[in-house]
Amino acid sequence: MNELQITEVSSSSCCAPAAEVSCCTPEVKQEKAITSLFSIAAFVATFIFSDYFLPNLLKGKINDSLLFFFTHSIGLLALLGAITSLAVFGRSFIDAEKVRDHMSKINTIKGHGVAAGIGVATPFCSCSAVPVFTGFVRSGVPVSQAISFLVASPLVNEIAVVMLATWSGWMIAGAYAAAGFFIAVIAGIALKRFATPDLTAVLPARNLLNMVDQSGVKVRPSINQRLNAAVSEAKETISKTWIYVLIGVGAGAAIHGWVPVSAIEKLDSYGPVIGVLVAVLIGMPLYSGIATVIPVISALAEKGMPMGTLLAFAMAVTGLSLPEAMLLRSVMKPKLLALYFSTVAVGIIAVGIGFNLVVG
Repeated sequence: MNELQITEVSSSSCCAPAAEVSCCTPEVKQEKAITSLFSIAAFVATFIFSDYFLPNLLKGKINDSLLFFFTHSIGLLALLGAITSLAVFGRSFIDAEKVRDHMSKINTIKGHGVAAGIGVATPFCSCSAVPVFTGFVRSGVPVSQAISFLVASPLVNEIAVVMLATWSGWMIAGAYAAAGFFIAVIAGIALKRFATPDLTAVLPARNLLNMVDQSGVKVRPSINQRLNAAVSEAKETISKTWIYVLIGVGAGAAIHGWVPVSAIEKLDSYGPVIGVLVAVLIGMPLYSGIATVIPVISALAEKGMPMGTLLAFAMAVTGLSLPEAMLLRSVMKPKLLALYFSTVAVGIIAVGIGFNLVVG
């Protein structure tokens, strides 16, 4: 049977020959491979343009909050499309079940350490890390390990570490990076029992490896089929999550760059423990990049503010933001989302108090 005949087999015919063959792959409208490649390239180009060039072109011409909403909405949707497309295409060559089995057998600390290490190497902001998290889960990576990535990526930023080192020294900067990595690993391990696929809202992956013809014989999909399925799934994912992206980015635009300096200045009066708790509560609703927050906390540190309190505030702003929560709601069910935020918040509080007690 030629390729055209295979692609025209409906899912009902495909699944009829034998119940033991897992196929039921939704029928994908076949287009030329060049069309799908163009779509993937368009996703990538749109993300790069909206993230790096469009802000400079529109800066000063429209309100900063509107600029943030416009550029980030386009960028995140394009990033979601690009990551989903590439993940689905790559996954079509790999059996997701085998990946899941392999990753689940890796030593708990090692597996979560690898995931957190990938997060450190790819410093996305808290919102940009969500599409990558989704791609990992869809590819068969255990949810708890994907969570370690989700925590580490925004929390441990190379630029932030260098900026910290310029005024606090490499010891403090290194301790901050190590603490962020530690929180990511521990959070993933702590949530391993609860972070199950049924507590996520991630769409189930389409299995292109088990396509069969009318005789029930397995056939390997062509490159054209893989590309078409990748783009089709990306478009479907965007259609189901775009509203969450707009809500999350809208919340981020409303509070973008706003740091309540006057409230932070009062944290010193609460002491090394209560001050950290209040700092995390103040920081969690905000949405600012770590590069924006560090100049503020560096100025306050020079006035004698406790280092642990300031770092806890910076971590809360960077790793636990209201916009991130809204975006995560599209891929996590409420129970897992609440457990995720609670676990990471506890980790940040522990690190902040530890810094205050050790550094003084």
